[in-house]
Amino acid sequence: MDRTEFLAQKYLEARQKWLPKKAEYYANPAISYVEPFKIADNLYYVGDKQVCIHLIDTGDGLILLDSGFPCATYLLIESIWRAGFDPKNVKWILHTHGHFDHFGAAEAFRTLYGTKSAISRVDARALKELPHRAHLDLSALPYARIPTFDRELEDGDIFELGNTKIRCVLTPGHTPGVLSFFFNVAWEGKTYLAGLFGGAGRNAMSRPYTSHNMEPEHAADMMLDSIAHIWNEPVMVHLGNHPGNNKTMQKRAKQLEEGGNPFIAPNSWHTFLTELKEDTLAVMEKNKAMDAEMTALFGEE
Repeated sequence: MDRTEFLAQKYLEARQKWLPKKAEYYANPAISYVEPFKIADNLYYVGDKQVCIHLIDTGDGLILLDSGFPCATYLLIESIWRAGFDPKNVKWILHTHGHFDHFGAAEAFRTLYGTKSAISRVDARALKELPHRAHLDLSALPYARIPTFDRELEDGDIFELGNTKIRCVLTPGHTPGVLSFFFNVAWEGKTYLAGLFGGAGRNAMSRPYTSHNMEPEHAADMMLDSIAHIWNEPVMVHLGNHPGNNKTMQKRAKQLEEGGNPFIAPNSWHTFLTELKEDTLAVMEKNKAMDAEMTALFGEE
């Protein structure tokens, strides 16, 4: 066994632990359904308990931010209807990054409604050259595929539709091409900056994961740079990539119980980024320990 085989074994072990955790959801995605709700004027939550999906009504068509797991496409369509919109009016899906649990409904929406899709240029090209980075082998649908992307977004691009302008910021770490989105929303006559950090999963920075994906070993360093890059964004409406990022479900429960709008939360952005930095530093320590283990086993590279 050499270093590559060692890391491949560690990745396989992690994969085997992940799949059973999704078994119940994969058998019946509807157990994770969440009734859609309004976050701000023209901004709605239409995701589930697994992955966040946000809908923006631009006045000239709808935008989705991410599209969830392939197996949950029907839940997304149901949520859009229940939110009071017609899925055929979804003009664009902007994807945060190139993992299957975030672009899962894109091809179905293209087929059914003519919806176009966008992703960063970095991840679009990576998926063409190294399609295994999408992790479709983990999907509940064995024939799911990487969608067609109509636009490849660059760092700093402004995506505009109707009354909405979304600023796209490259924040690599979870993948090399993660995009974070920033745009203005209104609530009760006031304007706030909404911010969505596009990819925060810590496992993607681990040594076995980056080896399997043929991604940079310094993914954790990239994440720290990304955190620093967007730290000063004056985000007041913090949107999650997965519900745990911004405590989506807890905020919604508070909203239902107490009223008001707990999604307007000036401390949420920095609380999240601080926790993400701590998680990233912990991954870096684990990577160092694994590097030392491999040196003991196989010698210096």
